[in-house]
Amino acid sequence: MLDALFDLPSQPALLQAERAVRTVESEHPDPVARVVLDTPFSWPDKYYDYLIPEKLHKKALPGARVRVEFGSKRLTGFLRERTNTTDSPRLRPLVNVLGEPVVTEEIFLLAEQVARDNVCSVHDFLRGAVPPRHARAAKTILELPAPVFDEIEMQGGAFDSTDSSSDASSSTALPTHDLLDGHEKLLLAGRSTWQRVAASTQLALSKNVKVLIVCPTSLDVKKCRQAVVNLLPKEPIALIEASASAETRYRHYLSALLGRTRIVIGTRAAAATPINAGLLIVVDEQNGAMRDKRSPYLWADDVLRARKQIGEHLGMGERTLLRFSYPPRLTLNESGVVTGGEWPKVTRAEQWAGDQRGILPNAAFETIRKGLESGAVLISAPRAGYVPALACASCGKRAVCQDCGSSIAVPKAGSNASCTRCGTGQWRCSCGSTKLRAVARGSQRLAQEIARAFPSVEVDSIRSGTESSGSPIVIATPGAEPDREFSAGVIIDAGARLASLALDAEIEAIGRWARVAMKVSDHLLLAGGVPPHLAHALANRDLGFLTPLLEEREVLGQPPFHRWFHVSGKKPDIQRLLGEVAARLEGEAPPEQGIAALLSGGGRQVFAEGIHLVGPTEDETGLSLYLHERTPSKRLARTLRDSFQHLGQLAIRVEADPIL
Repeated sequence: MLDALFDLPSQPALLQAERAVRTVESEHPDPVARVVLDTPFSWPDKYYDYLIPEKLHKKALPGARVRVEFGSKRLTGFLRERTNTTDSPRLRPLVNVLGEPVVTEEIFLLAEQVARDNVCSVHDFLRGAVPPRHARAAKTILELPAPVFDEIEMQGGAFDSTDSSSDASSSTALPTHDLLDGHEKLLLAGRSTWQRVAASTQLALSKNVKVLIVCPTSLDVKKCRQAVVNLLPKEPIALIEASASAETRYRHYLSALLGRTRIVIGTRAAAATPINAGLLIVVDEQNGAMRDKRSPYLWADDVLRARKQIGEHLGMGERTLLRFSYPPRLTLNESGVVTGGEWPKVTRAEQWAGDQRGILPNAAFETIRKGLESGAVLISAPRAGYVPALACASCGKRAVCQDCGSSIAVPKAGSNASCTRCGTGQWRCSCGSTKLRAVARGSQRLAQEIARAFPSVEVDSIRSGTESSGSPIVIATPGAEPDREFSAGVIIDAGARLASLALDAEIEAIGRWARVAMKVSDHLLLAGGVPPHLAHALANRDLGFLTPLLEEREVLGQPPFHRWFHVSGKKPDIQRLLGEVAARLEGEAPPEQGIAALLSGGGRQVFAEGIHLVGPTEDETGLSLYLHERTPSKRLARTLRDSFQHLGQLAIRVEADPIL
């Protein structure tokens, strides 16, 4: 019966009667507070009207955090605006105003745009953008005298040199007077990235332009801050990062909001800091840490791009967006490409003649030997541990625990193979064999082998970005490479990442290699399964490898040419949602088949004109499917959001721009 009910996409959505708007009389102007609430429900996403009592009249300013009664509960929210009209027949009074205004008009508009485009609530965005209030931090900042900033003078040109490792014909230097021109630019990252970011900041301040810089990790924030301090030792800097204490983060947030600093540096959350920055900078935009892990699933560079447009629309001045990255995220946004910065020589070594993952080829030993003559050597190992993966010596099938399904591994030198989860040492292959062989070597095993090859050289193995090492040879897992300069580097099993089914496998692989290359001054060797065209792209920081990827994606309707939404949840709720979406698309192109039949199909199906459905797949948690349409159309996002607004809360998760 349920299937039949929602098998009628042509039925129009029920019209809601409009509520009469009335004027509220009061002794003070604009007595109605329009509030966005932090409710436990995402839908409906709307502003609620409350009456501003006389005692709160002076404190109830737009952007302030407020407490209200909502049903039988008390909730907090943000005061969006004040007005003298409402369509509510009865207004409850505000309970309290919790401190100073913390959300600007620009950030409200940004949150509303994100909600429209990413099918989420306004407060989903504001929750991550605005830190919790801290009374002591607020008192400290508000009692400080007005700031006095030093006048900054630019010393020389910031980008007058080209990349010495690239072909001269493909290198483009950027004179400093062309840097702040109000456009978006991609500056290919290199070893001197932080110095170039600092020089850009110095140039902006010399022109009385504020700066907002977004980095992937807290360690990157530290590096960026140090580079800026080296050039501008007396300039106050606001640091916005999740690892900071609640008091520190709120104090720095208020400093940026109240104009007590001209520079903000932070991780992903810093992209929404309320500072009128004429220079927006994002570093390593393609790094996975630059994307929200929960709704609204935003990339930091997309937030900065939206702020550039909103700020200019509000008349807040021209804004320049600089993207220091290699490789960049694939988007349809046009931007000038600027090379420059130091880069090592990059070569590749063929490997994997048979199953030799984790084995160092002869070229690696030669690279290490030469690198030690002039400095230290960095070796990037794809896996931690000793022997993290084993297989049957007879049939080659991967060895997994017969009790819990986890990998069988050798945890350390001298120990026996056992399950990595439950610790059992009993294993027998389905072919009957009990003999194992290694199919991957971890960082500890590599350290042991290299120590034998170079007995007079100290070898250190690290697996966390918080660790440091001064040893001549350092073996590190991806992301744990110490912050120091190496003369040579070797990436073991560099091509392993290319075996991933992820759509961005090649881009992610080059991104990982590039982060190692930025720490190497002379020579970087890629060992193991790296195609020549990708080795060439890394060696020359050539973006040409993206062209065939873009052409293929356009034909197949993949990002960035199509906008995708991942919809997952219980089958009845998904049927209701798709039925509502189909009804709202009536007159444009309703689906020709019923919703129930659509959900029993598979593959790529036409849902409506210009809108396709991929899937669904089903498991014990429910259904999962994808909807997509051609960019830059926003009809699908708008219709999904309107459907949620009408249906209310459903047991459905919608992820905009999922990683495919």
